[in-house]
Amino acid sequence: MELEKFLSIIEEDLEAIEDTIKLNLKNDIKLITTIGSHILDSGGKRLRPALLLLTSKLLNNLHKDRLAIATAIEFIHTATLLHDDVVDNSELRRGQSSANSIWGNEASVLVGDFLFAKAFTLMVDCNNPDILTIMSNATKELAEGEIYELIKTGDLQTAKEEYFKIIEKKTAVLFAAACEVSAVLANTNKEQRNSLRQFGLNIGKSFQLVDDALDYVSTDEKFGKKIGIDIEEGKVTYPFIFSLEKATEAEYEKIKELFYKETPSKEDILFIKNFVIDKGGTEATIQEAKKFSEKATEKLEIFPDNEAKNILIKLSKFIVNRRF
Repeated sequence: MELEKFLSIIEEDLEAIEDTIKLNLKNDIKLITTIGSHILDSGGKRLRPALLLLTSKLLNNLHKDRLAIATAIEFIHTATLLHDDVVDNSELRRGQSSANSIWGNEASVLVGDFLFAKAFTLMVDCNNPDILTIMSNATKELAEGEIYELIKTGDLQTAKEEYFKIIEKKTAVLFAAACEVSAVLANTNKEQRNSLRQFGLNIGKSFQLVDDALDYVSTDEKFGKKIGIDIEEGKVTYPFIFSLEKATEAEYEKIKELFYKETPSKEDILFIKNFVIDKGGTEATIQEAKKFSEKATEKLEIFPDNEAKNILIKLSKFIVNRRF
């Protein structure tokens, strides 16, 4: 089942978010609107805002501020993508030329800064200190995750524990925040609020694990970015870590030699990619993603059954099985 079918119960809200995005991108400085629209209109799934909307439905709470905060979450996510592409010197984003490859690094960074600022303006207007606390902490952790990933780039000694710390901070915390915010808007008890936060955190980890597996086995067209880019950029993700643990001493030395080349060739990257697949790294990563998906589903058990709960359970499975 396609993602769009899962999200049909929040279709009107998602359409309203698109309108809110366009409204808040309008600016006298045309470059802001141009770059912002370029990435926000490039086929993003709006998964994080969707989680806020679906968990709001789960709680039978359609708070008036949900659309503004969902838009703010998408702006924060988009800002991190603009900054990430500059850091990684990426040429593609969602199957099209990245903003930095068209308008340059300076413009991309500054428009990312604008989106961060705009996100917090939207949240301040909602006048809810708890939500501001959740989102400011999430934004801080996003930055910490990106910095920690940068530190660990090119480090073949990266441990699984370090990898999970990176993906929790750089990816999962925003999923968690989106879900926790809906609990705050619904004024739920602490148990429900924590359960929704943990649901989002586990979904986010599952999502990133699958992303890292797809970097080895998908195609450029399906994935929307160059396959094997993690190897090229020196990122040691779960598939790589798992496979290195299974390597013989000779295999490890060969991988080390290729990995630390100043400019690895396409053949070098293909060799490492095939090594990871042959050692079961991608399959192990998907299995790990399933574990987090199952943990996420368990966190929903305390909530009464309704259509939104059913969709959230299906969505957690879809994230593991996705191939886009």
